Amino acid sequence: NERLRELDRMKDDFISTVTHELRTPLTSIRALSEMLHEDPRMELVDRKRFLGIIVNEAERLTRLINQILDMAKMESGRAEWTTGSVDIGEVVGEAMDSLGQLFREKDVALDGDIPESGPVVLADRDRLTQVMINLLSNAVKFVPGGTGRVSVKLTTDGKFVRVAVSDNGPGLTAEECVVIFEKFRQGGNTLTDKPQGTGLGLPISRQIVEYFGGNLWVESQPGAGANFIFTVPLPVPEE
Repeated sequence: NERLRELDRMKDDFISTVTHELRTPLTSIRALSEMLHEDPRMELVDRKRFLGIIVNEAERLTRLINQILDMAKMESGRAEWTTGSVDIGEVVGEAMDSLGQLFREKDVALDGDIPESGPVVLADRDRLTQVMINLLSNAVKFVPGGTGRVSVKLTTDGKFVRVAVSDNGPGLTAEECVVIFEKFRQGGNTLTDKPQGTGLGLPISRQIVEYFGGNLWVESQPGAGANFIFTVPLPVPEE
């Protein structure tokens, strides 16, 4: 009975957070669209700025809805997976390349210690890329521009491949290390900072690596940066 009440409360929290997360960009889109509609002679600079915000907020809505659908599919066991042999070193390298421009724009250094041909694992390539991009885009959000540094290291121990994404950001408290893996919960002070992202990236990423028999966790303390680590099992050699 207690467990059912707890599940009910979690569901209510989830629904109220989703509606809040959807309402915020919608309110912004509506207000700016009305201003553009009511003032056809608006200065070109303002018009471009407003339209830029509308596009960004619409993209944020799309991302949020896609992630909610993704989460729901995974939790109900209806997600589609394409499992095959994947060179995890390639996946990590490609994710770093694809976010290179973002790191340059934010003036954050990105370096990697990855073997030229990485270990091969059995996984879904697109899903592993999703995890990697998630961890890198989280890191670049929280490190300071100019002095920010994110490092990626890939190692194996014979049973697992281990990928670590370390940053020199503000770090996390012991409580935050747990909370950030809950749906819609984010690190940082959400009262004073505008939350960046949807708060679904880490829970989804954890579900992905757990599906393939791995783990995802964080090692951090305030003021000492954060180290996000995930593992994927290596295929067992045939006798």
